[in-house]
Amino acid sequence: MKGRLHFVSPKGSASMLADAIGQEVNMIKEALPPAYMPENVILMFLGCEGGKADKTTLEFIRTLNAKRVANAALFCCNPQKNDNAIRQMRDALTAVGVKVLDKAYVCSGKGGLFGGKHPSEEEIKGAASWAQECVSQVSE
Repeated sequence: MKGRLHFVSPKGSASMLADAIGQEVNMIKEALPPAYMPENVILMFLGCEGGKADKTTLEFIRTLNAKRVANAALFCCNPQKNDNAIRQMRDALTAVGVKVLDKAYVCSGKGGLFGGKHPSEEEIKGAASWAQECVSQVSE
């Protein structure tokens, strides 16, 4: 299956989830903005950090359409563990005609040094398992 894995990760948490997702579904992770725009992608994983979708992610989504990306699976690492960023990305993707899978992955992360947040080993394994579920939902 033709897929892409994109994320924004200023604190490294979304990057850690992207590593696990990429290994599980055999996709190379690529930070936003991408070097090459997606074309004819069956499934794109898209992730961010924090309580709201960042400007870079939303600008990237505005460049998409259903011919570039058929389906999107969303993930977020957010200490408050709310789904605000997921809802924003879902709304933006739907507006450009990209189908968004119902189940998103949101983890809170655990406390790190100096208040930093990073996913626990359990959350990383959960992201990998979720990614496999997403792949199984999408057929070419």
